[in-house]
Amino acid sequence: MNRTVRSRYEQLAQAAGLAMDPNSGALYGRLGEYDVIVFAPNASYPYALSAVISAYRAEIPLSMEESKEFCADRKIISSLTQNGSVITMALKSTPNRNKLQEGLVESLAALANFLREKGFRNCCQACGKQQEVSSCYAAGAYMHLCPECYTALQQRVEMNEAQATQKKENVVAGIVGALLGSLIGVVCIVILSQLGYVAALSGVVMAVCTLKGYELLGGKLSNKGIVICVVLMLFMTFFGDRVDWAIVVARELEVDFVTAFQAISLLLEEEIIESSAYWGNLVLLYLFALIGLIPTVWATVRSRKDATRVYCLGQTTGQR
Repeated sequence: MNRTVRSRYEQLAQAAGLAMDPNSGALYGRLGEYDVIVFAPNASYPYALSAVISAYRAEIPLSMEESKEFCADRKIISSLTQNGSVITMALKSTPNRNKLQEGLVESLAALANFLREKGFRNCCQACGKQQEVSSCYAAGAYMHLCPECYTALQQRVEMNEAQATQKKENVVAGIVGALLGSLIGVVCIVILSQLGYVAALSGVVMAVCTLKGYELLGGKLSNKGIVICVVLMLFMTFFGDRVDWAIVVARELEVDFVTAFQAISLLLEEEIIESSAYWGNLVLLYLFALIGLIPTVWATVRSRKDATRVYCLGQTTGQR
């Protein structure tokens, strides 16, 4: 989270009477008789916020008619949904500071009144008991948990982490898996290029398939495995570009693919293929591939780290 967004969140928290978690930037606190967490589901859109409350009523869950009734006259609210005991109010993104602040404050107050009128009661989203809960960050998700469920989840995550640590990594099998996965990325590069496109999508596909291939055959994905995958991705991007050129050469010179692939270096030396066109295309391909590859690898690293984090919002010891 950059400094500007963090500053804006601090202002929103103060205006709404909430606190801001120093680790994740999520806003949390008490909204009348309900505990609420406000956060951006997609970090790329930090001002498209969602407010989450865990509440339950004995009769029936929130109906579509009730949701429409609540959202009808409130333009900033895009939806109000219930999944189990989790009620989520999604707000439309707006970069205007005043509109966002006013909309958040007004919609939170309206939500609390609405739930109270409809007979919803604050509860633990894991066990459903109507008792005191804490706003938590648990293995990549925000939750409202009672003390018993929080402790149980913490123990389960610690046990899973211990099992993952003990699991052996087969580097050779992982490399084979990463290679097989990266071939899917090569196919994506070639298909898009033959259609006349150079897209970041190829980098995303390359990264996801390579990392997943390593993890599936290697047993687990360590930091060493990630480094191996990144090196392999860079090489396979170069290989994919060569395959693309080989298809063009085979078509233009009416030769088989293997002959065309082997002839590319000679064609470059003889300037039958213009060096500027070849290297320019390769640089452009790497640029777009990295645009998709870097965020995907970073998201994988973050998700591995987040999977072992369980803490109550506001704790400064949230990093593990």
